[in-house]
Amino acid sequence: MRLSASTVALCALLLAATPGTGWADDPASTASPAATSKEARETESKAAWKEAAAAATKGPADVPFMAQAVLKLPPGLAFVPVGPSNRLLRSWGNQEGGPGFIGTIFPVEGGENWFITAHFRDAGYVKDEEAKNWNVDALLTSAKEGVDASNVDREARGFAKLKVDGWIEKPVYDAAQHRLVYAIGISDQDAPAGAESGVNYHTYALGREGYITLDLVTGTSTIERFKDRAKTVLAALEYQPGKKYEEFVAGTDRIAEYGIAALVAGVAAKKLGLLALGGLAIAKFGGAIVAFAKPIGLGLVALFAGIGRMFTRRNR
Repeated sequence: MRLSASTVALCALLLAATPGTGWADDPASTASPAATSKEARETESKAAWKEAAAAATKGPADVPFMAQAVLKLPPGLAFVPVGPSNRLLRSWGNQEGGPGFIGTIFPVEGGENWFITAHFRDAGYVKDEEAKNWNVDALLTSAKEGVDASNVDREARGFAKLKVDGWIEKPVYDAAQHRLVYAIGISDQDAPAGAESGVNYHTYALGREGYITLDLVTGTSTIERFKDRAKTVLAALEYQPGKKYEEFVAGTDRIAEYGIAALVAGVAAKKLGLLALGGLAIAKFGGAIVAFAKPIGLGLVALFAGIGRMFTRRNR
């Protein structure tokens, strides 16, 4: 199956943040690009991919996640650190990852159309009792509002407007492992009815001082195939001794100003529109840069095959 530029736009980034401290409010993350022409974006995207490939760490490897955790990066995956990842995000139409951004994870081998973004949120200890009775449907309303707000920025920068389609997977919380998973579909406002929809597949790992988000980006036709990739990466994440959720010390440690319901019903939704920007630029320019093939109408499979070759060439 081949996906159009509009279809790939559906595979959007959703990088969750904390209430009142979202990266959208950070001046460093709101600068507009110097140019919006096709040629300028193609040139920048090509340079961004080259920088990312040169800086990538290929698994198996232990990747520090700040002073909080270690990702035991599995074979077949590549981790790109903050600087090159931010440049990629901008070249795709996104704003930068902002406070707490750790980097991005890509499949090294071709034929897998997904990638993951990683953040640490220094929110304090997030209580999880609310997971027993939260109202998850409130997220969709908030998400739509976030998309409407972000579309102003998208339009000014030459990218198509987006809309929220609905749940792909409703929130599920594992109280034993302190892990949260959910997924939302979004689409181009001009996409025809029944068109392929993008998926933001979000995983959270709660810790003693905050939480780590690992957000997988793919499409509705591939989410069932690739969502286990996000779970594999989540399972490979280990908090450092002293940073684990179960090591919380009551009366001493800082407690977050909100509970786990806010991660679903308000926090992530605030960021959906602002980060649902990446796929369009990937579709139009990424394939030409990475695979050196026809840029318009490239399927995600072809695009990510090119990404795999880029990382493979670098390691060779």
